[in-house]
Amino acid sequence: MVIEYPLKNKEIDVPFGRDFHKAPGTGNFYTLFDNKHCGVDFNIDEGTEVFAAHPGIVVRREHHKGMGKVLGIRNGNIVTFYAHLNEFKIGLGDVVNTGSLIGLSGRTGNACPEPHLHFEVRDITEPTLKEMVLDPSFGRKLSSFKNTFTYIVDNTNTRKTFKSLAKRYFGDTNHWKRL
Repeated sequence: MVIEYPLKNKEIDVPFGRDFHKAPGTGNFYTLFDNKHCGVDFNIDEGTEVFAAHPGIVVRREHHKGMGKVLGIRNGNIVTFYAHLNEFKIGLGDVVNTGSLIGLSGRTGNACPEPHLHFEVRDITEPTLKEMVLDPSFGRKLSSFKNTFTYIVDNTNTRKTFKSLAKRYFGDTNHWKRL
């Protein structure tokens, strides 16, 4: 699978892995990621069209305290996140193609006062959030992509049921049979 740019403007303003160790206003947020930026940021005007970077299913469509309005699109083991959106153009569970209009950029959430798009790529087969985040290599085949994978369910943990996993990976508990 190839990750394409989510915008027509391809200029990255804050790169993946930028050190936020001494950056004012970041607080303790980036300590989980060794004080490194866990995605890329595009500084763009509010209301700029945002497009799906790859085909997949919308598994997250919600408001997050820091990231504001955020969408998550999953294909196999890869989930891409589009944060600080002003408006959603697709719904939870929708299937999208590369280049589908998914939202409009904004400045939602309390992570930054300026309008921008925060874009992340995560490999959900990795054990920790820190290990999940990947540097998006736009336009190149993603070597860690797996169309199918095994997820071990621990039945002693009541949080990990087929329905909870379906909600996490497909955005809807009704998709539990797909697991």
